[in-house]
Amino acid sequence: MFGIGPEELMLVALLALLVIGPDKLPKVMRDLGRFVGDMRRTSDELRNEFLNADKILEASVTGTPAKSTSAAPAPTAAAAEPAPSGPPGETAFDREMREARERLKKN
Repeated sequence: MFGIGPEELMLVALLALLVIGPDKLPKVMRDLGRFVGDMRRTSDELRNEFLNADKILEASVTGTPAKSTSAAPAPTAAAAEPAPSGPPGETAFDREMREARERLKKN
C-alpha cells in the first residue's frame, strides 16, 4: 500500500491518535472514509465518461441523442447483450479497458 510497511502505518496511527486525540479520531476517520468514497465514485464516473466518450461524440455527429452514461443500463438491455467472455477473475475495470482497446483496434 503506497510502499508503506506495517511499522510505518502503526507510527502514523499512533501520531494521529496523539495529535487528534481518542475522542475525535473516530469522527475524523469516518469523515476521511466518506471523502475517499466520494473520490472513488467521482473517479468511477470520470472513467465511465472517458470510456464512453466515443459513443457520445459519434451520437453528436450522427445527430441521434446519446444515452446518458450516468444512469444504470436497463435490465432488459443487459439481458439482451451477452456478457463478454474474459479471463476468470477479471474485474469490471479490466473488462472496460479490454473493450476500449478492442474498440480502438477496430478504428
